[in-house]
Amino acid sequence: MSRRYLNLTPLSEALAMLRREFSSPGRAETVPLAEAVGRVTAEPLYAGYSVPMADIAKFDGYAVKSGETRGAQDQRPLPLAGYARVNTGEVLPRPFDAVVMIEDTWDEGGIPRIRKSAAPGQNIRRTGEDVRAGELVLPKGHRVRPFDIGALATYGITRLAVRSVRVGIVPTGSDLVPLGTAPGPGQTIETNTLMAEAYLTGIGATCRRYGIVPDEPGLIREAVETAVAENDLVILSAGSSAGTRDFSRDVVEELGEIVFHGIAVRPGKPVLLANVGGKPVLGMPGYPVAAQTVLREVAGSLLAWWGLEPLPFGELDVRLARRQASDLGFDEFVPVSVGRVDGTCWATPHPRGGGIQMAVVRANGYLHIPAAREGIEAGEEVRVRLTVPPASLARTLVCVGRRDPVLGELGNLLAEAGYHLHCCNASTVGAVLALRAKTCHAATVALPETASAWSDQVLRYLPDTRLLRVPVARTEFGVASADPPDAGSLASLRVANRPKSAAAQFLLDAWLDREGIDASPSGEPGDIRVCSALEAREAGLRFTSIGYESCDLVIREELAAGEGVAALVEAARSPGFRAYLRSIGRDPGDGDAPGVFSV
Repeated sequence: MSRRYLNLTPLSEALAMLRREFSSPGRAETVPLAEAVGRVTAEPLYAGYSVPMADIAKFDGYAVKSGETRGAQDQRPLPLAGYARVNTGEVLPRPFDAVVMIEDTWDEGGIPRIRKSAAPGQNIRRTGEDVRAGELVLPKGHRVRPFDIGALATYGITRLAVRSVRVGIVPTGSDLVPLGTAPGPGQTIETNTLMAEAYLTGIGATCRRYGIVPDEPGLIREAVETAVAENDLVILSAGSSAGTRDFSRDVVEELGEIVFHGIAVRPGKPVLLANVGGKPVLGMPGYPVAAQTVLREVAGSLLAWWGLEPLPFGELDVRLARRQASDLGFDEFVPVSVGRVDGTCWATPHPRGGGIQMAVVRANGYLHIPAAREGIEAGEEVRVRLTVPPASLARTLVCVGRRDPVLGELGNLLAEAGYHLHCCNASTVGAVLALRAKTCHAATVALPETASAWSDQVLRYLPDTRLLRVPVARTEFGVASADPPDAGSLASLRVANRPKSAAAQFLLDAWLDREGIDASPSGEPGDIRVCSALEAREAGLRFTSIGYESCDLVIREELAAGEGVAALVEAARSPGFRAYLRSIGRDPGDGDAPGVFSV
C-alpha cells in the first residue's frame, strides 16, 4: 500500500535541520601533489625554501658593478671594464650588483659598450622575491586549482593534506540495468549514481558507487549497513518516493531515525533524510532532474557545511523572457537559457519537471523561484545561477519556437564558428511574441505553406518590423494507409491519430474538409494515419500528400548584422547543412513569404 510523505519541510528549514543534525567528520588525507587538483586543503601550506634561493639574473646579459658604469651616455659610450657574462636565471656572481641586458650593448673590438649607466639591483631577482622560506602559500580551506600545482612544486611541496569526505552511493530498483547494457521493456539504465559521483567528486568528495540493489528490503538493508560503515554520507538513489515498491524509508527507519521525508521543492519533493548511526543517509528521487536538484541543493549544502564548497560558475542578474507561475510554499528551480540580445541579458525558461533531463542539457543556468513568490512576471529582473562560464554568454544565441530536430545539426555547424545555439520550445505565436519583445536572437516558426499563413501568424504581430526569413527545412505531410484511399469510400474513413505539429493539423483539417471525412479520431486498425512522407516510406505505407510545412528562422533585421546572428544565417544557408537535410529525407527550405525580406 502506498504511503503519503510524512510532511513537506520547507527547503530552508530542511537545510537548517541538516546542519544541526550532522557535524563535519573532520577527516583529512594526504595525497600526492599531482592528485590534489579540486581537493580542499586541510591545513595551511608553507614554502619549504625561498624562491629564488639567491640573487639571479632576470635576462641574458652582463653582470656589472653599477658604480663603474656611471657617466655612460649616448654621446659618450662607455666600454665595460670588469664584467661577467650571465644568462637568465643564473646566480649573480660576486661582487656584481646589476645586470645590463645584452640587447642594450654592442660589441666593438671584442669589448661590450653601453650608452646608459646601470642602477644598483637592475635586472636582478632578489633572494625570496617570489616567496621566502616559511611563508604561507595556500591557506586552510583553499580549493587547489590547476595553476596552483606548479607553484606548490616550485616551493618544495610534493604532498599535502586535504579534507576527506567519503560518500557511498547506492542505486536501488529492480528495473535498473548497468551502463553499457541495452535496456529491455520496462527497464532503465542506471545513471543517477554516475551523475552523483561526477558532481560530488568535483566538489572534492571521495565517492564509491555500489552495485544495483533490487527492490527487496533485506538486500537494501544490507547495502545501507555496509555503506554506512564505510562512508561519512550515504546516498540512496530512488526508492524515496511513496510508491508500493519504494522501500528505502522503511529500511532506514528500522536502522535509524527519519529526520524528514519530503521537502517543499520542485523538482525533488520526495527527498528523504535519515540519521543512521550518527551518519546522514540521503534518499534522492529517481527522476534525473529531481535527483540533480537534491544533489545540488541538499547534498551540496551539506558538503559545503563540511568544508567542501561547490565550484559555482557565478550568478547573473538578467530579465525573465516570459512569465513563470509557481505555487506558494514551494522553492522551484527552473532551467533557463541566458543570452544577450540587443544589449540586454534575457533568461528564457525551459520546460519544468523531474524527468525532463534534456531541459537541463539545453540550459546554461537555472532560476530559483523562492517559496514566498507566486510566480515571476515577464521582464522582471531575476538572478540566475549559471552552469557555464559567464564569458560564454557573449557567444550564445537564443532561438525560441519550434524545436525541429534539424536545429541540432545547425547548432553543430554554428559551434564550428565558436557559437552556442540554445533552442527554447514555444508555439509559433509565442516565438513571434518573443521576437517582438527582443528576448531572443531568432524565432523558429513552422507554418503550413498557404498564401495567408505568414500574414496571419507572423506579420500581424510585427506589422512595422523589418524581418529576415531564413528558410531551414520543408516537410511533406499526408495520410498513410495500407491500401490507397478509395475515392468512393473517403467519407467513411477515420483518422487514427492527430499530428503534433500545428501546421500539419491545419493541413489535415483542410484536407478532411475538402474530402468530407469524419474528423474524429478512432484509433482503430486500418484507419488512415497522418505522418510525413519519409515516415510513410519507411513503414511501407501508401501515402497521399495533404501539403507542406515550412520551418524557418525569423530574425529582426537590426539584429542580423551581429556577428553571431550572421554566423547562424550562414550555417543555415551552407551547402553542408543542405546536404545533411537531403541525407535524412528532408527538403531544404526555400521560397519567399509576403512582406518578409528573404536572405
